[in-house]
Amino acid sequence: MKKTCLFIATIVLFSSCSTRQAKNVSTVRSKEDVINKIWENSGGRKTWENSRYLTFAFAPQREGKTVSSRTHLWDRYTGDYRLETKTPTNQTLVVLFNVNSQKGTSYLDGKILPDSLNSKEIKRAYGNFINDSYWLLAPLKLEDEGVNVTLKDPEVIEGTKLDVLHLTFGKVGLTPGDQYWLFVDPASGEVKRWKFLLQSKQEGAFNWTDYKDLGGGLKLSTYKPNINQAGGGIKFPVASVLTSVDREKFTKE
Repeated sequence: MKKTCLFIATIVLFSSCSTRQAKNVSTVRSKEDVINKIWENSGGRKTWENSRYLTFAFAPQREGKTVSSRTHLWDRYTGDYRLETKTPTNQTLVVLFNVNSQKGTSYLDGKILPDSLNSKEIKRAYGNFINDSYWLLAPLKLEDEGVNVTLKDPEVIEGTKLDVLHLTFGKVGLTPGDQYWLFVDPASGEVKRWKFLLQSKQEGAFNWTDYKDLGGGLKLSTYKPNINQAGGGIKFPVASVLTSVDREKFTKE
């Protein structure tokens, strides 16, 4: 009788342990789980596909003040692009080009620049497009060709256990030697922070805050405070998905 009871107890204990192990296995998160949660929080892949016209202003902050600003308008379907900014001498620079062909026309205070200067401004504008849009759109770029994503061990930041995605790159972009780490809230799918090590050896870490619906359900962070510099960061005072755009915005200064 005692042997029977002991056998039954052993079965129950083994069953209980197996159940706990099964639960532990079921809660293991994969890289795909984290990426899908990010997409869910951002509005979904279909929402991004339907977001044809995107406008945003990239405004670096220092000591709580805007130190410069670049305004972007992008037709994602055609690649047509408009970039507006101020030069160090406070002149208005407008560059109209196509991000696919990298050809277009530049205007300084309303005057067309000669070819020698125009090619330089288009190259600079393309670099600004790559840099500025990545600060806004990085969570939507994880499945792009040439992006290598690895799931690292979770880390606790400000009391919350976050998933960590490590990004490296193949032969894509202007600086393929860059590395990024995205810290993702597993409950919400929000990127809470990123840190980076650029191929230039520059390092940085910024929180991701002020998530907003840019239009049509596309949700992204519009303020990235620098965690190592009080009052520093990157703001997007303008960030919107537009339903239509006057085509002359891409052809006329």
